Amino acid sequence: MKKVVLLSKSLVAYLGLLSQASSMDWKHFDLRQLEQFAKFKAGVESFSKIGFNNKPINTNKGLYPTETFVTIVGYLQMDLPEIMPKAARANGHHMSGSLGGFGGGLLYDGTKDTINQVTGKPYGSMAWNYFGYWGGLVGQKPWAQCWYGAGGGSQASYAGKSAAQLQAMSNATSIGGVNTADCVQGYANNTRNYVIYNAYIDYSYKNIFRFRGGRYESPADYMSGYTQGLDMTLNLNHFKFWWFSCFGRGFAYNEWLYNFYSPKTYTLADGKKINPGVHAFYITWEYKGFSVVPFVYFSPNNEYSPCFTLMYDSNPKFKGIGWRSQTDITVLNPFYAKRFWDTYQFGMISHRNAHSLMIKQRFDYNNYNFGGGIYQNFGNANWMIGYHGSRLGFDFWDNTVYANTINSLSYMMDSNAFTAFLFGGGVYKKWLWGLIGRLTYGPRADEQVFAFNLGYEFSKRFYADIKVEYYNQIMRHGYKIGWNGPFLPDQPATDQDRSHIFTEIKVKL
Repeated sequence: MKKVVLLSKSLVAYLGLLSQASSMDWKHFDLRQLEQFAKFKAGVESFSKIGFNNKPINTNKGLYPTETFVTIVGYLQMDLPEIMPKAARANGHHMSGSLGGFGGGLLYDGTKDTINQVTGKPYGSMAWNYFGYWGGLVGQKPWAQCWYGAGGGSQASYAGKSAAQLQAMSNATSIGGVNTADCVQGYANNTRNYVIYNAYIDYSYKNIFRFRGGRYESPADYMSGYTQGLDMTLNLNHFKFWWFSCFGRGFAYNEWLYNFYSPKTYTLADGKKINPGVHAFYITWEYKGFSVVPFVYFSPNNEYSPCFTLMYDSNPKFKGIGWRSQTDITVLNPFYAKRFWDTYQFGMISHRNAHSLMIKQRFDYNNYNFGGGIYQNFGNANWMIGYHGSRLGFDFWDNTVYANTINSLSYMMDSNAFTAFLFGGGVYKKWLWGLIGRLTYGPRADEQVFAFNLGYEFSKRFYADIKVEYYNQIMRHGYKIGWNGPFLPDQPATDQDRSHIFTEIKVKL
């Protein structure tokens, strides 16, 4: 927050200098003068997820419902489209900035009274996983010192355990001496339902160099949401060089609201947690629709991921008329720090390194599109890089909030899981529609999903959409939701309904 305040003061100070240069009379300043160089945005939005499976929780059997919740949010943003003097602009220098705040609350939380049949008591509210999570920048807050998911840790720690012992460990309702329900409720009682999501300066020189710093919506494929950090771009003929550094991640959307937190942490020998950040470096070569993009993501003492993307675009200047074909092949190759080798991460064993392959093909014809692809994991490839973002182009956070004991991540991100998907959509006048179907086959779970989305733009200020999704999930023998440790020989397979409806309403003021 100190960085945001300093950046905001810098914006005000710079505007003051510009105003002096243009002889603006601040003694008689009013909003109309400010609107000469600033643009304001404000709005109110609401999101709802309605789960069809409303059965009670049974932590011993690994049975969980699909959550229902409703949000209401509002935002106010001031954009400075151009704050460079006219003489500087004439020489190719441009600078813009923005300052925006976002906040809201839950109109309904269907998770807070859900009973755990094992204890006969409420499991605890879980809506904070979507809306309001806050444990401190590096998870240093007292309530963030516990976790409610059983299992995890090193593979060696389970050596010699019998099937009955493993099953008993998976049934635990007290972890590390803390009752699971109390741990869950601790997060729910300490939410932070607001965030300064925009506070940045964006400088560019012609089409050669660009620097952006502060808080802004992340442009990184594998760091979605809003970032707190910087990125720089250098264009040289057919080459583009791009650097990205993130020291905080946040969400400011009608479904997701997180104040900024460190996406990766590291604990020093003295027990102090630090924020090493997540960094990326891209080199892009483009020629006649072909793109070759080697890139690397890394977080010191956590991971190092050399990756690459190959793309072909048959019509790079496509503007909704005619035919276009786009091919995207992306490979991730994360290498993990030694302390993560042979440990359970997101319920699957993780070794020294892993890989994932995405092949995606999209076709556009006028206002319509269709295509498909595959996503194959070789080892546990997504728990460090893949779950922060993706080039897939569709939502894979549509599982139950209890899945993997982290948000609602689909099991398509599991170790060695294979997914095939097809999609289509288009725009007709003020109607927007889309559909997607996917089949996932994994060691832990199989999933069958079909979703249809329909949106309508009533006016420039009012938009609404709805998504109806059929989602069947088959947990294989030996695995259960809520358990992040090794295979359980005594755990039977389960078939659970994850179908739901999303609705969204957006009003611009």
